[in-house]
Order: sequence, then structure tokens, then C-alpha cells
Amino acid sequence: MTNIYYVIIILFASCLHHIRCADNAPRPNIVFLIADDLGYGDIGCYGNTTLRTPNIDKLAQEGAKMTQHLTTASMCTPSRAALMTGRYGIRSGMAPTGTVRVCVFGASTCGLPSSEVTLAEMAKEAGYNTAVIGKWHLGLHEERYGDFKKHPLNQGFDRFYGLPGTNIKDFGDEGERIFLDLRPSLNKQLITLWLCIIVPLAFLFKAKFVSLLVVIIVLLLWSIPLLSVYWIVDNMKLLNSMLYRDRLIVEQPIRLPGLTHRLAQEAVEFMEESVMQGKPFFLYLAWIHTHTYLATAKEFEGKSKHGRYGDAVEELDWGVGRILEALDRLNVENNTLVYFTSDNGGHVEEKGLNGKVDGGYNGILLGGKGHGGVDGGIRVPGIVRWPGHIPKNTITDEPTSLMDFYNIVGVTTGTTQPINITLDGKNILPLLNGSTTISPHEFLFHYCGNEVHAVRYRPRTGSKTYKLVYRMPDYLPGTNRCDFFCGCHSARVLEKPLLLDMTSDPGERSPLPSSYPGYIDIIEAITGAVANHKSSIVPVESQFTARNLIWRPHWQDCCNFPTCSCTDPKYV
Repeated sequence: MTNIYYVIIILFASCLHHIRCADNAPRPNIVFLIADDLGYGDIGCYGNTTLRTPNIDKLAQEGAKMTQHLTTASMCTPSRAALMTGRYGIRSGMAPTGTVRVCVFGASTCGLPSSEVTLAEMAKEAGYNTAVIGKWHLGLHEERYGDFKKHPLNQGFDRFYGLPGTNIKDFGDEGERIFLDLRPSLNKQLITLWLCIIVPLAFLFKAKFVSLLVVIIVLLLWSIPLLSVYWIVDNMKLLNSMLYRDRLIVEQPIRLPGLTHRLAQEAVEFMEESVMQGKPFFLYLAWIHTHTYLATAKEFEGKSKHGRYGDAVEELDWGVGRILEALDRLNVENNTLVYFTSDNGGHVEEKGLNGKVDGGYNGILLGGKGHGGVDGGIRVPGIVRWPGHIPKNTITDEPTSLMDFYNIVGVTTGTTQPINITLDGKNILPLLNGSTTISPHEFLFHYCGNEVHAVRYRPRTGSKTYKLVYRMPDYLPGTNRCDFFCGCHSARVLEKPLLLDMTSDPGERSPLPSSYPGYIDIIEAITGAVANHKSSIVPVESQFTARNLIWRPHWQDCCNFPTCSCTDPKYV
């Protein structure tokens, strides 16, 4: 009997030891590397043979590559909001309601509501050092100028170095204007509107039907708003090209050549400081590449086979390599989860003033950035490396989502995920480590703005993934492109939704006939899922109303007024 007691005591002590060891086990660092407008077919491990991306390719060899990795939107702001929250944008008000589908100005109220619980807030709760380096594009102020409620430092991040908005072609010196790409005849329309009131007014004055005072008042009331629109369109660089360190502007306008090097340097310094402090870190590194304006450091100019877009891809890869090298040098490589992806697909319509293509390549996928539910806009590279947890050279063809990394952060940091809110992401670690072979997503809803344009369906048996398409982009005749962007509300409503087998037809060229085995059952399953999903949506205020999007001059930031010009003293 005494021996039995000894055995029980030893087993109990052993259990306590293992529990204590588990509690003291080092928590993994987390590094998110997200590109901007990078095409599905732009990197080597996804089939590109003409661009050099050795560092991203190496990351895929050492971890898992997801071939059916999906964003929730084909535009950056709503896509990044879903990544940050693990929720479809429609739940947080980050689903656009009109033509404009991104936050345009830092001096506006558009952005991720402060009530949302972000990835960084979960990591910070778990004791992580947190930083966002690069593009934010999820707002600054919420109720008044200076409240910084939508600023990264109020969304769970300890440090911010980057752009409050996004990099646009206006930031270059070639005279390009993003609004004129969207509406090429905008200036002519403004002039026409001005003449429509001024010409009749001049005749009325000459005929002495109105006084000079009336002419002046009407002229001012009509001219000021039109001139304001013209001025804003022509001064997006002044209004948005600025670099922040935490809450302070340190550079305006941004020096784009070499910015990738600076972002990498800031990221490396953050990781070094965290390691010295003995604290785990969560790094969200949002590169400016490959969004236009395309500008690289001198050593990358003209080095690729695909002009300045290719140069940007190769500089992006260099930046990824710099981060991986630092992890290795700091001896934390084996305890760091690294995730690489893009916020949406390549922009296939993007061209410079010289007519050369400045947008990405989406391989065999249909469409591109802004195109709604077609895969060219929402299927992106997705790579995860976590040594000892995810086997090398893993490839999964199962549907996964950017939203899933909200759940992964929760699982890896040991943080209790928020209650009383609906999360749409899933824990895909079992899929990546081989514990399961079927995606936890039975359905994924592909939004364009605030409408579902298509639905993905992965039955719980078999190996097929289906997609039911309700609306298609209104492409130019004989093409798979629009003028510059494909509008959500102008997309064609299909008289009969198209059912596609995405496993054998990723290019979405061959809709399945109604005679396809199980056709009716698949349609019914998807239809029921859409109804259930829509019933789960609690209406909230959209962040993309005119009131939230409009530029507020009294909120405009400017360093060294009135010149609005400064250079980051750290990188003079």
C-alpha cells in the first residue's frame, strides 16, 4: 500500500511539473507581413518564373503555402479591417455603401471603430510588445480632431511608424492624379457645371434682371464648392503624403524611394528591443509595395524584367529577407510565427502616364483588385511558417481567410477571445499542421461593398470547393477589365447564378450545368447559408457614408505650417 502512495505522489508531482513547464513555455513571437495589391501570380512559389522572390519562396518552403487564401474584399481598407478584427466588414461598418470603398483622407472620420477588438489588443493583453510599421489606412480620429480613437496607438499597438492612409500615384512627381483615373473627365465636368450657372447669370445681369450684388453672391456660392473639389483633386499629395512616428508627423511629403529600407529598419529595431526586454512581440509590417506610386531604392531601379512594378516586387522580397535574417540573428526564428500575404489581388487596370502596366499579375485567376467576388481580386498569396508546429513544404488547397489569423493570434498567445461578438475567422492551425485535411470554413461570403456577390462552399465530404456567383463585374466588351475599377453597384446581376467548381476551374471559365450531380443540393445549401448569414448581421453605422468620408479641413495635419514640409530627422 505504501508503494502505491509513493507512485501517486510521484505522478502528482510530475503533473505539477509539466503544468509549470507549460505555463513557463515561451510564447511565440508573431510577425505579419502584408503586401499591398500584390498579385496572386507575382511571386515564384505561386508560379512566377520571371521575377526574383527568393526570400518569400524560402518562407513557403519552410512552412505552409495556402493556394486558396482569400480576403473579404477586393479593396484595401475593408480587407485590412477584417484581418484586424476577424470579422466581415459588414459587422463593423467597414463595408462600403457607395462608390468610394476606402478611407480617402486622414482628415476624416472614416476608419475602424474603436469599439472593435483588434489582433493587437489581444496580443497586448497577453503581454506582447506590439507595433505597426507601414500602411495603416484604418483611420485616425473618431469624434473630434485629436481624439486619436482610430489611431494605431488606440487600437492595441505600442508603436506606429508609417502612413495613416495609403500610397497613391499622386505622391510621385509625374503629374498623375488618382481621381482623374477614376473619372478622367472630372475637370471638364466641373468647368461645365460652373458655366451652366455663370453664363445664364451673365445674361440676366446684362438684361438688368439681377443686380451686381446678386451676381457676386451667386458666383461665390456656386464657385467655392466647385473650386474646392478641383483643389482637393489636385492636392492629394499635400493632404495625405505624410509619415507618422506614433502621433507626430515626421515627414511630409514622404520620400518614397528607400522607404522600404526604412520600414524594415524600424521593424528590426522593434524586434531587437523586444528581445532585449525578454518580451514576446507582435509585429504588423504593412509594406507600401506594390501600390502605386511605384518608387524603389536606387539599387532596385531597372533591375527586374517587368519595369518599375517588377522592381517593387523584388524590393519587397528584399524587405521580407531583411526581417527573416533578423529573426535568425536574434535566435528567435524557431519561436516565431511568420505570416505573409496581400490585402487584395493585383490591380490589372493600373497604368502609368507612359501607358506601361504598373499593376500586378493574378495568374489564371479572373479579374483583379476592385472586381468584387471574382478570385483575381480576393485570392492572394498566403504563407505561414512556424518551426516545430507547421511541417516544411506544406501545401493546402483548402479555403482559408485573412480573418483566420485573428483566431490564430488568440490561440498562440493564450488570450481569451472577445465574447458577445460574432467572429467569422476560424482556427486553421490544425489544417496547417496536418491534424485535419478539411477547411473549417464550410461557407465564405464574398462581399463587394455591402453586398454578397458570391459564396464559397466547401462540403464536409469529398475534395471539391464550389462557388455560387450572383453578380459579375461589368467588364468592357471582350475583356476581363474595367476602365480603372469595377464598381460594386454597377456589377451585373445574373439572371441565373453561376455555379463553379473552384477545384478544377480556378479561372472561373466553365460554369457547371444544372445536370451536374448534386447541383440542386449545392444550390440549396448555399442559399440557406446566405440566409443564415444575413440574419446574423446586426446593422451598424457605415464608415463609408459621405459624412464619414468627406475631407475636414479643420482636421488636416501639417508639419511646419504653412510650408507643410519636413524630413524625418532619423533618416536625413
